[in-house]
Amino acid sequence: MIHYLRGLLYESRPAEFRSAYSIAESVERLRAATKRSSFAAIGEAAAVGKVSPDSVRLQRVTPMVRNSFKPFYVGRFESRDGATLLTGRFGMSLFTKIFMTFWLGMVALFGVGFLVGSLNATASYPRQIVIAPFLMLVAGIGLVALGKWFARNDVAWLTEVIGRALDVPGVRVVRGQETLEVAGVPMVLKGVALFLAASALMALFAEFVAPKLGQQRAGLQVGHWNIVYAVSALVLAAGVWGRRRWAWWGGFLLLGTSTITSLLAMPVGTPSGLPAFMRVVLGVFAAIVVGVWGRWWYAQRKYFYEIQPMSR
Repeated sequence: MIHYLRGLLYESRPAEFRSAYSIAESVERLRAATKRSSFAAIGEAAAVGKVSPDSVRLQRVTPMVRNSFKPFYVGRFESRDGATLLTGRFGMSLFTKIFMTFWLGMVALFGVGFLVGSLNATASYPRQIVIAPFLMLVAGIGLVALGKWFARNDVAWLTEVIGRALDVPGVRVVRGQETLEVAGVPMVLKGVALFLAASALMALFAEFVAPKLGQQRAGLQVGHWNIVYAVSALVLAAGVWGRRRWAWWGGFLLLGTSTITSLLAMPVGTPSGLPAFMRVVLGVFAAIVVGVWGRWWYAQRKYFYEIQPMSR
């Protein structure tokens, strides 16, 4: 068990890349192949981090996904026997290792303390209190294992990015998951389609069920907007699943109209409504949100505009 935990938290893989260029040119090429900010990778997966001669720290950033247990590549450039080498290791971030070590250690300490206390007749604890820390311990270990499983392809993906930038001989090309399902429905489009279908059901619930439960409709009512939205979202979900080009454009239309309608539906000028300036504040916030999601959706155009495989 201790060996498993040590490998789960502290495992790291040494990795060395022999560049075909000088240190200065290698740094420039790797910088050009990576991004400095996670925000710059909002449209599609990218290698993000710092690149300098003395310090290279890269991670794979997947849009709208945060995984604290993914591997980082940490290394530095050096010259050895007339060749340029990038030497380093793949492993979880130091902060994650320290935090999880502290958290798991404290939970285990509390668990042992409650267990020992429960054996004392004068200071026994309820069974739930004794069991809870051990359940939390199992949940914490499972969370780390799940996070590493989701990031299981990151090392190969980062290796390809670094290898292509430095023209490293013998680097096997491993394509990311976003291109493995080109012939079918990419996972990201499946998620979008399911989200649209779920939001359509919620809109129908708000239209037909909520009023019967005594819930009031707030703000401006634009006809039967919930019904219009539900039908549009279901049609769009089918189009996204089928990778229709019109569905890509429809995503922008639905995002914009639903945001505008939500702002119009805010009650203003009534005792229970929001002050007028709050609509301006929320409008600015909504514009930022629409801009972020719109940029991400724009990057998904490759799934709709690429050449479809020939049917058999």
